[in-house]
Amino acid sequence: MASVELVLAAVAAADLCLQYGKKLVGTYQDFKNADEYVRTRIVIVEAIWSKTTVQVGFVKRVAKTLEEEHCRIHLNVFEILKSKLMMATSKIESVMKKTSESGIKRWKLMFLRDSIDDTITQLEQWQRIFDPTWYLILRIGDKLIDTELLSTEEPETGRPSTAASSATTLVSAQNLPDALDWDAAAEIKYSSTQLVQRAADRSERLYVVDTIVCHSNLDVYAARTDAESLAKKLSQVEPGTFGLLVCHGLIKRKNPETRHLVSMSLAFRPPTESKQHRQPASLRQHLMQGSSGPGCPFSLTRVLSIARQLAQAVSYIHTCDFVHKNIRPETVLVFPDAEEHRDGVEKPSTLGSAYLLGFDSFRSVNFGTLRSGDEAWERNLYRHPSRQGFQAQRDYIMQHDVYSLGVCLLELGLWESFVQYHRHDGGAEAVELAEDEDIRPSKGLGLELKDLEFTAEVPTSPLPSPSSGKIKEHLVGLARSKLPLRMGDKFTAVVVTCLTCLDEGNEDFGDQSEMCDDDGILIGVRFIEKVLFKLSEISF
Repeated sequence: MASVELVLAAVAAADLCLQYGKKLVGTYQDFKNADEYVRTRIVIVEAIWSKTTVQVGFVKRVAKTLEEEHCRIHLNVFEILKSKLMMATSKIESVMKKTSESGIKRWKLMFLRDSIDDTITQLEQWQRIFDPTWYLILRIGDKLIDTELLSTEEPETGRPSTAASSATTLVSAQNLPDALDWDAAAEIKYSSTQLVQRAADRSERLYVVDTIVCHSNLDVYAARTDAESLAKKLSQVEPGTFGLLVCHGLIKRKNPETRHLVSMSLAFRPPTESKQHRQPASLRQHLMQGSSGPGCPFSLTRVLSIARQLAQAVSYIHTCDFVHKNIRPETVLVFPDAEEHRDGVEKPSTLGSAYLLGFDSFRSVNFGTLRSGDEAWERNLYRHPSRQGFQAQRDYIMQHDVYSLGVCLLELGLWESFVQYHRHDGGAEAVELAEDEDIRPSKGLGLELKDLEFTAEVPTSPLPSPSSGKIKEHLVGLARSKLPLRMGDKFTAVVVTCLTCLDEGNEDFGDQSEMCDDDGILIGVRFIEKVLFKLSEISF
């Protein structure tokens, strides 16, 4: 448990945050009659602060149950919030001093608008930092936390908070299978995820569907239990916060003759009502289009935003006691979003928001693993050396997902697809391949097919493939040599930390004996501190 001094410091910091936040919201309310835009934005500030008040108050009450590192990270987060609130209060008070009794002059009104907009941005940014630490508390097995969760209610509504209800809400999809037009399911380039429309639905509403095939060597009971649990936990997720889509239901399909389960499909809601002109594309497609052109067509800010969303998604999946096992650009979908302007006109953004999918290999951290693999180099490229090839050397743990994330962040930062697919129908991302090739490593990866061989004479051999360690070393070298010029030293450090997370010399993740706590909290805290926090500190 955390020391008394640390707990008291965290509680004191939380109290100051609540005081400064209350003062800021009260100050803003004096400007509600300035104009409609200001009034609307103040309501948004109030809504954000209402949620923040509940969460900060909750942490205050359970601080004494937290471990040392978990409590320390909350203290740091509260200090960040306090700083943001003090700065926002200072800005708005300067407007009040310069405002005449007759009203706000036009130029000062613009300053007021900018001040409120900046406050919203800062609070939302802080919320993205804080939420992973908040949800990590839910994994702690403690009676005080359970009691506080049950008593926590949303302000003014009396309903259980989102955090509490997300753990108890069950997804029902009994009528969903027949409602979906499976025959018209649309494929997404370079992704196994499908878009399925509701049958006879004039609104053209689409569902994003991941399917788990129940093959012969699958533990169907464990897979079904995991799928039901994941569907439940993702039914209440906030897409804009965690880079994950809301799960609408779990669809189980059986063989009509044997009645054996043949597949399970997770049906997700798109982040917005996806019409034909706003359908998603896989991150792989975006990367391949960039690789075939002069370079990344998007701003570094947008690329960094995608990186943060992927890291948030991994953090949330781990918080829910799952490992993803399939993190690569093919399992990331980018949905076009819209940028709202003050004149009320929206225009599509240049890239959009990323969401982690590809839930066809995930499992609970509490169930065993078959250690089975394959020789597909394009999948092994994203696996840690101890998990590559036909027979993995180690059970799958959360750090293996962290490694996969590191490879994706490297690819994202360089904006260079490491994998090139042969496009038989042409297209902007098409590349020239030999007639007998469907896929090959890109020039940007700097490896040949012979460097990526995972075929063994004895597939069940416990010995690692000769390629395994060399691939990781090559990726680390690629990050250190090329990434700083593109994304800077801080981003590079995050990528290298992820790629070396299981190395003995890695101070952030390397000591496995320290990572084996009962609740799996420490690995989550380290990920938040060394990956999420570091990414949040980067700005361009």
